[in-house]
Amino acid sequence: MDKTGHASLQEVTASPDWQPMARWQSWGYGPETIWIRTKLKAAAHDTRTSWIVQIKPPYLDYLTLYDPSANLVLRSGDALPPNDDSLASIYFTFQIPALQQERDIYLQLKTSSTRTLSLEVLPFGQAQLQSRLQEWLMGVFTATSGIFAVWASAQWWISRERLIGAFAFKQIIATTWAFFLLGFARIVIGPFLPESVLTTIASTSFILVISVTLWFLAKFIESYQPARWALFVCRVLAIAIASLTLLQFFDLTSQMLELGNIAILLAFSMLLITLLTAMPQKTGQPIPLKTFLIYLFLYSALSSLPPLIHLGWISAHPVVLIGTLAHAVLDGVVMFIMLQIRARTLQQEQQQNTLNLERSEQKAETEKRHREEQSQLFAMLAHELKTPLATLRMRMEVGELKREVMDRTIADMNQVIERCVHTGQLADQGLEPYLQSVYPIALTQSCIQSCRYPGQVDFSAPNTSGLLHTDAQMLSIVLGNLLDNACKYGAPQGRVQVSLQFTRKQDQSGWLWQVANQAGSTGLPDAAQLFEKYYRSPQARRVSGSGLGLFLVKGLLDLLQGTISYTAQAGHPVFTVWVPDLTMRR
Repeated sequence: MDKTGHASLQEVTASPDWQPMARWQSWGYGPETIWIRTKLKAAAHDTRTSWIVQIKPPYLDYLTLYDPSANLVLRSGDALPPNDDSLASIYFTFQIPALQQERDIYLQLKTSSTRTLSLEVLPFGQAQLQSRLQEWLMGVFTATSGIFAVWASAQWWISRERLIGAFAFKQIIATTWAFFLLGFARIVIGPFLPESVLTTIASTSFILVISVTLWFLAKFIESYQPARWALFVCRVLAIAIASLTLLQFFDLTSQMLELGNIAILLAFSMLLITLLTAMPQKTGQPIPLKTFLIYLFLYSALSSLPPLIHLGWISAHPVVLIGTLAHAVLDGVVMFIMLQIRARTLQQEQQQNTLNLERSEQKAETEKRHREEQSQLFAMLAHELKTPLATLRMRMEVGELKREVMDRTIADMNQVIERCVHTGQLADQGLEPYLQSVYPIALTQSCIQSCRYPGQVDFSAPNTSGLLHTDAQMLSIVLGNLLDNACKYGAPQGRVQVSLQFTRKQDQSGWLWQVANQAGSTGLPDAAQLFEKYYRSPQARRVSGSGLGLFLVKGLLDLLQGTISYTAQAGHPVFTVWVPDLTMRR
């Protein structure tokens, strides 16, 4: 350990203060220059290839190799452009001759980064093969991290979800950090950069990757509803870590990196504390709280080992350091899977919420229609009951209240109420046909006699009577409504034509009614809206009516498996009703 940093090779070789060194050694951070002496065995007589001195990791600033026996002084490092005389590799390599005698070589290390180092001397061919394999492996790590960064960026561009955006930004910074950390930047862009610029960028990306990782994980934990003060501390710590990059302007890069490694330990401790403040009963997350807590604990434990080595607090181990290099990839893979699970679950929840919303809207629309129908019903009842009551009152005042007037008025009110009741039963599916034997001719004649103006109805039917198996009450309501409309909306004193005949339709026997009348002052109805609930033409509104008659007729005929149609023939509205014989369907 050269505390002055100015010791010459002669002073170093004469120094008795040499300590044994492991294959991987860490001295933490500090201003001292480190000298490493390596004793090389004599090469075999038939050795013709040179040797390669390989130095790891690839982020050390300044390396100087002294080979007194070969009279060589070679320099490399992350702060210097790649050496053309060395083997092209992501690691630092020095090519030296293989001499047939034992000798000592000396390596001088000066760096602002952690002083963690591994030194190997290998034959040229073996070093070349090892370098290629390691470059492929590290290249796969970096490319995979980049793929996750591109995927996350594309997902964020589509969804604009903040958590995905935080992961995308974190993965971009992590990929940039891996590009510099693993030595690819020194080979690709190192020759074009001034001295120390590469080191500055690598150091900055290291601090930023700590900050954005902390910010992203805090954002991920936020959905578990932890304590607000804990989240606030995490965010403040992330901002404080990012601000460490300002120390480089004061030539305090080594102190910045040391604080950055300490900040890693603080950040993961704070993340675990934050997640522990989340209440399980308050969360319904795609990834259970316990599962994420276990993952975060293992992730924090593994990610805390490299900083402990870099700080010199524990012994260096190659497996741990290689794990550090794979951090960006493994973290990206796990987060990719977790975000996919989260996205799928949230999508299912969104679809369920959309379905629930549609159901709520349909229910609200149904309730709205129900309220509107109730309002229309009450308005109609108020109008239709008010008219006959007004008639009764007027007759009473003039002293002309006769029994037939009272009977007609009561019949009108009763008809309105019955139509409302039947319509309600029809809407509630509370009506079912009761099949019985009916004489169609006799039933029609009975309905004619019960209508408003039976003397104005002309009825034609076959000479021979027949039976029809159907619901007599429903059929009576159908014919009664058609006759009442014909009398009420037809021309005054106009004739109503009713015809009845036996017929077959699609191999089904039945009876066919036609009801026609002369159009009155209300004109012809709109065929497209004729059978809709509460429909009344503008002209018909001057005549009392509920707007339920033909709607009820259509509904009852559907129950009887019959049909109704409307046509206008020479200014005469004609309704055609067909009712099948349900004998075979009883």
